[in-house]
Amino acid sequence: MTICKKCGMKVKNGYDCEHTNFDEYCKECYTELHYYMTEKENIE
Repeated sequence: MTICKKCGMKVKNGYDCEHTNFDEYCKECYTELHYYMTEKENIE
């Protein structure tokens, strides 16, 4: 089990990348992070 660095929820699979500083995020937090990054790029 992995613990999401953002929300603290225990999850079976964690996701990480350079945008999370390679900390494990749950699917919801990881998706939310990339959604907001994409939206920010579309606004600018």
